[in-house]
Amino acid sequence: MRLLPALLTVVHLVGLALAAGSATVKLTLLLGCGADGDRLAIFFKVARPVTRLIILGMVLLTLSGVGWLLVAYDFTWLLGVKLALFGAVWVLGPVIDNVAEPKFRRLAPAAGEPASPEFIRARQQYVALEVTATLFFYAIIVLWVMAS
Repeated sequence: MRLLPALLTVVHLVGLALAAGSATVKLTLLLGCGADGDRLAIFFKVARPVTRLIILGMVLLTLSGVGWLLVAYDFTWLLGVKLALFGAVWVLGPVIDNVAEPKFRRLAPAAGEPASPEFIRARQQYVALEVTATLFFYAIIVLWVMAS
């Protein structure tokens, strides 16, 4: 039975590394492309594979987190805050992937073309959502360290 907590910890760490690391990569690439059509094309090629890594990390976090709750992990206010933030990321994810990112893609300028005002607004919304979700991951990390 001593193996289960160690296994859950490893799975949780791997999930957190995948989710937070991939979210950071995606956000960094998004911030780096601006309205440059060539950079946007590169971002669009890697955004979906990176998003899959974020989802894989979140699934691992969810499964190991449920495992922790089942082996009688003490429920504290800190854990409640972590769960609320994690739930917020689960809600933000589909909004980012199914609303903000498709709109951003649709309005993106071609290489050498100027960005439209609609694209600028879509980019601002997309960046704001990605920043929020990524910051939630970092807040979860800080809370996990505080609870340890």
